[in-house]
Amino acid sequence: MRVQRVLPGLAAAIVLLGTAAAATEADVCGDDNAAPAARIDACTQLVRTGKYRGNNLAAVYNNRGIAYRRQNDLARAQADYTEAVRLNPQYDKAYYNRALLWTARNNPAQAIEDYTKAIAINPRFADALNNRALLWQAKGDSERAIADYTDAIRVDPRMGRAYFNRGVVYADKGDLDHALADYGEAIRRDPNDAEAFLNRGNAWQAKEDFVRALADYAEAERLNPNDPDVHFNRGNASRRMGDNTQAIADYDAAIRLAPDNAASYNNRALAWHAKGDEDRAITDASEAIRIDPKFARAYVNRGDSFFTRGDMQGAIADYSEALRLDPGLTSALKGRARALAAAGEQDRALADLDQVIRTAPADAASFNNRGVIWENKGDLERALADYGEAVRLDSRYALAYRNRANVLARSGQLDRAIADFGQAIRLSPTDAIAFCKRGETWQRKGEPERAMGDYNEAIRLDPRQALAYRHRAELWQRQGNLTAARADAEQSVKLAPQQAESLVVRAQVLKALGRKSDAIDDYRKALALTPSEETRRAAAAGLKELGEGGGAAGHGTWQEE
Repeated sequence: MRVQRVLPGLAAAIVLLGTAAAATEADVCGDDNAAPAARIDACTQLVRTGKYRGNNLAAVYNNRGIAYRRQNDLARAQADYTEAVRLNPQYDKAYYNRALLWTARNNPAQAIEDYTKAIAINPRFADALNNRALLWQAKGDSERAIADYTDAIRVDPRMGRAYFNRGVVYADKGDLDHALADYGEAIRRDPNDAEAFLNRGNAWQAKEDFVRALADYAEAERLNPNDPDVHFNRGNASRRMGDNTQAIADYDAAIRLAPDNAASYNNRALAWHAKGDEDRAITDASEAIRIDPKFARAYVNRGDSFFTRGDMQGAIADYSEALRLDPGLTSALKGRARALAAAGEQDRALADLDQVIRTAPADAASFNNRGVIWENKGDLERALADYGEAVRLDSRYALAYRNRANVLARSGQLDRAIADFGQAIRLSPTDAIAFCKRGETWQRKGEPERAMGDYNEAIRLDPRQALAYRHRAELWQRQGNLTAARADAEQSVKLAPQQAESLVVRAQVLKALGRKSDAIDDYRKALALTPSEETRRAAAAGLKELGEGGGAAGHGTWQEE
């Protein structure tokens, strides 16, 4: 979000006293456009004349204070403002200017005190109300900030910057409707306000109204084409819309305009990752880390790309570094849990998910993922409990219903499993795996027609779904249609040549067809792929039946959903 606007110092008119020379000095002393050195000299000459008293002398000190501040001589500026309010305790502009000075010297408490004095003297001092609001917001007191901006607008309804600033406060509070209204008022008062268009675009993006967001970003770019924030935020909107090519183009522009902005590299990495280009994603995330070694989310994003590329140790290292930098970063804990599980470190994965759930007990996805680990460890009771909690937290969580159905089917609770598969399909009607798994359950219940219907639908939805071909091949074989069974078994192996289960099914069909040597070959290939225990036993039994020896034991593997 673009920062708010503070209003500048205020000079005072000086009553002319004395000679023409003094009049010239008074003009320069009161001229905001005069060079600071010349203004200081003119104001000093007026002080030395001794002709100025009271309020007029206070105005001279006020104006010289402004000149000193423009020279960054803050100590002398402060001394002059203080002398001005001593001479004229009702001098609202001098209090206002000294408040600006306190802000520049990082003393917000004193600044608020001086703005308050200025406002007490002049309750219609809109500039002081606006600037005090900025300080309230910086202190996290959004209610006082909004109250001051509202008063500033009441005093001066044409004050576009107060609308802009109040819009920023509302946006920070998550009150996007009020933020949009205020940015709209700021734009109505100044149609060339590029920052207002930018911030309104950000608010539209936060509401996921990407069309309006893009329109505002386009106007902001037209007004200020060299603003990297416009390109960065428009890139974010395009990425969230799924247009990663356009997002990358905008991130390119943002990086060209601001090459040291780590966030632009990090977000371009996200776009490359979404496009499946993990090498470029890793390169950009690494550059973000080089620019900002404490950028925890860049480590998470690079870890995601390492995971996708199959480098579990690289992923675990990056997630761990992100957690060292930000111990409460749940995306890093979730990512590391996933990578640890894939690396076979189930207990460490459980520990990470336990921590996520303690921190975010309403995170349905973490319960689902922990359920997957419990299931892989063979603790079906805990798996059911976690899947149940996931769907309690999110009644539209299709994957959790499907996962719970799997466990129910493994536990022999076939009717409950079918009910959960049905709910998963209602919520996600294009989920080919859910149809396939429900078909398997129908087959176990002795309802082959329903099973065949689900296998057919799974293949229609995803013609590359090896699991559906495998199960349909088994069903064809049971029904005595060995030709159809072989065709489906061949397709299953073609789509998933490294899945032992597909090879065992094909071996069963080949054995039924009298192709003994081919069946033996498939059984042996299956055993060489470290199959699940169930598949290993089936392959060993098949070989024994064909007069061959068994194979070595295998172990389960983690399956990504």
